[in-house]
Amino acid sequence: MSIKVSIISKINKLRTYKKQWDNLFFSFGKSAFQSFEFIYFSWLNEFSHLKDNRIAVIIIKKRKSIVAILPLYIDAYKRLRFINDEHSDYCDFIYSDNIKASNLKLNFFNLLDIKSIHLINTPQDFIYSSITSNFNNLYNFSLNNMNYSEMILKKSTFPDEIIKYRSKEKTEIRRIKKNNTNNDFFLYSKDNFIFPSNEISELRNEIISLKIRDENFLKKERLMLLENLYNSGRLIISVIKNQNKIQALSFILKKSNQYTFWIDMYNYSTKMLNLYNYICFMEHIQSFNDVKISFGRGLYDYKIKNFLPDKKKLFAFYTYKSCPNFLLFRLTFQFKNFIKSAYKIIFK
Repeated sequence: MSIKVSIISKINKLRTYKKQWDNLFFSFGKSAFQSFEFIYFSWLNEFSHLKDNRIAVIIIKKRKSIVAILPLYIDAYKRLRFINDEHSDYCDFIYSDNIKASNLKLNFFNLLDIKSIHLINTPQDFIYSSITSNFNNLYNFSLNNMNYSEMILKKSTFPDEIIKYRSKEKTEIRRIKKNNTNNDFFLYSKDNFIFPSNEISELRNEIISLKIRDENFLKKERLMLLENLYNSGRLIISVIKNQNKIQALSFILKKSNQYTFWIDMYNYSTKMLNLYNYICFMEHIQSFNDVKISFGRGLYDYKIKNFLPDKKKLFAFYTYKSCPNFLLFRLTFQFKNFIKSAYKIIFK
């Protein structure tokens, strides 16, 4: 098997791969977080100004065709990571079904100037685990560090014809809708509304003043990322208004008929406003086609109890070449977890 590996280290060079990236993404990509737009605009808006970060997207070709894309970068500590991993609900390589991970045998430590590999929020059947198993003298650590949830909605079935919904779930959805009868639902896309920068900023300032979010929420770089994703068509916005003023927003990433709730903003003008926004969007979007709805990373009770989505595990993989560095990482990792657990117990 003739495999060619290329490393993209310049953002301008990455742009030349958009068409080929799209072809692989729409055929084999599992999440909008793997889209060219999300990776490209994440780097452009949130990483490019940080000079110690280096883009390191790996392109793998087989007989001149791209069969895998690894959307990675190297951070200031020389850790190999997914681009925008901390704010992505799902991270993964994109790879076709005609390539076997066991045949790749990529040694990242030889390819790149790195000290360790930190890949988070990724599924267990991840191609990375097969790659690293080909090499000795590497120190590996993995764990189930997070979960996400999703559900399939058949056309025009939500909520009354969802089989697993009993009277409890259906009654609660009706109650939420009744509590919000004075609110109006809108679905913003680049085709019908310009990006509502001013309204988003107003709502942001309001929820910060209400202590719902802190000052670091939705800063300039993230807002620019959202606007670029919106104008590219990769992002839509579910909006709730009252008397023509926005009360709630959900930024939703899309890939064909897959929709991922990513960032929510809402005040407390009415009860269960965020849930009402979810319900309105789900009722609207499934009226056209069968759709997949992802509720993102984290198993929040209010989402799980009201929508009963399927729960999926996400994992973190850590690999070191140096044993002392690996042991230091493990000790630091365990200490941080101990502090977090103690904090939860004390302030529960």
